[in-house]
Amino acid sequence: NMRTIDLAAISFRALLINKARSVLTMLGIVIGIMSVLLMLAVGQAAQRYLLSQVASFGSDLIFIANGSEEQERGGPPSDAIKQAITEKDYRDIRALPWVTAANPSIITTDLLSYNGEDRFASVNGSSPDEARIFNLVVKQGRFLEDTDLDSRSRVIVLGKDVAKGMFGEEDPLGKSIRFNRRTFRVIGVLDEAGTRFFSNVDDQVYIPYTTFFDAYNKQRLNFLSLKSGELSPVEAKRRIQELLRDNHNIDNPEGDLGKDDFQVGTQEDSMAAADTIGTVLQVLLGSIASISLVVAGVGIMNIMYVTVTERTREIGLRKAIGATRVHILAQFLAEAVLLTVVAGALGVVAGISLAWLAIAIINSFQSGWTFSIPWNGVLLGFGVSTGIGIVFGYFPARKAATMSPIESLRYE
Repeated sequence: NMRTIDLAAISFRALLINKARSVLTMLGIVIGIMSVLLMLAVGQAAQRYLLSQVASFGSDLIFIANGSEEQERGGPPSDAIKQAITEKDYRDIRALPWVTAANPSIITTDLLSYNGEDRFASVNGSSPDEARIFNLVVKQGRFLEDTDLDSRSRVIVLGKDVAKGMFGEEDPLGKSIRFNRRTFRVIGVLDEAGTRFFSNVDDQVYIPYTTFFDAYNKQRLNFLSLKSGELSPVEAKRRIQELLRDNHNIDNPEGDLGKDDFQVGTQEDSMAAADTIGTVLQVLLGSIASISLVVAGVGIMNIMYVTVTERTREIGLRKAIGATRVHILAQFLAEAVLLTVVAGALGVVAGISLAWLAIAIINSFQSGWTFSIPWNGVLLGFGVSTGIGIVFGYFPARKAATMSPIESLRYE
């Protein structure tokens, strides 16, 4: 209706008269909403990335790591935790009829050399099932085979980046790489594999775990991974726990995870953990960014108070020619709301653009991050900015509305 349009027009003119002040007032809200959206978008992208990392190998993947559930775990295998998983554990698990694939893992970092070209890489003691479980594709040559394990052969399969870094355009197959005072023959090169559980698979090399035991004088494994096939992951987990307690002579009939020297995790466990981390991350980032919005609100209130004081005579004049308290209240409130809604819109646009840019930058370092507009953040941004306008604009507007016209006209 006409009144509303008039009100908006008057408010808009009033804001234009004080351009610098209006811009500075809006800046607080723009920055606040921009940071909320940026935080939420990056938080959601991180959550999606975590889940995609965990989910990419199928729901029947099960992990066995050293250390009980009670010991804080996370990150790379650490020697501080008692290494309890043995080769016998691996062979027993592999022999179970329902296990479709099982892989032992033992990992170290070493300096590889070829023709004076040195390069650090992650050396994995592994088995043929590594390729099956983690969908590794061989680009040249072949992957490890059971005969390599049995004969403890000094053969090596290279990740894409290692092959490119050490051999360039030269064909690596059949060449010899030296590390740990031993020579290994290259039998295969893998296709690009990207990241897995936050480490770069293209920067890794694979040798038979039996050869690894000999080369590094180890007897224990860092972890085992297996596919439970048709058997439900929960049932598979229970059976593995029983088998390992038996093998490790652990008397634990009540299944107290703190007594075990190993831990078994299913994809569901990992998904739940990743989901929780993602949610906590979002709440945390969102809360931090929201504080700036409250600060912006207080800023608006202060500036509106100043505006009311400056425009005392104008208020008196309006009242003298018949404006009521409601008219004055509505006008000042409309100014505050208009200011915050425009700032909200700018904040949303800036936030989405910045989030898109941030995720593009993250993606250039670690592929697999996806951008999507956090609609909850957009709604929150608009809702909060309008709310700030109403709440923080109300008090100054009320002050303006309750001024006495005589006093106001006298005000210098």
